[in-house]
Amino acid sequence: MLLTMKEVSKKLDVSEHTIRYYDNIDLIPGVSRNEQGRRVFNEDAVGWLQFIIAFRSTGMPIADVKRYIELTYQGQQTFDERLQMLKTQMSELDDKIKHLNRQREIINTKINNYYEEAQTDQPKNKQPYQKWV
Repeated sequence: MLLTMKEVSKKLDVSEHTIRYYDNIDLIPGVSRNEQGRRVFNEDAVGWLQFIIAFRSTGMPIADVKRYIELTYQGQQTFDERLQMLKTQMSELDDKIKHLNRQREIINTKINNYYEEAQTDQPKNKQPYQKWV
């Protein structure tokens, strides 16, 4: 079953512009055109696009995504290199998550300060960066 650009965009929650861009730089294997010249996506192309979106949303450069796809089509002999790419990306993602969790804790502390201050009649004597307003 072939899907249109609009259907794929909706299914993967990604803009048509992004899909068009990825296709224009030959990043999505399996995209073809129908009789009217419009892009159509088979199941394999949708799967690749889903994977590309995951890679890109975690910060993998387009050149690395292209390299991964190329390696995949080279077959089993590239297994180790592809696995290493995935492990590296996972490690980078874990680092980003740790960083974001630290930032989340800082913001959550500030939110809690607002609630504490709202429940007291007298504001606490805090340094300017600690003030709740």
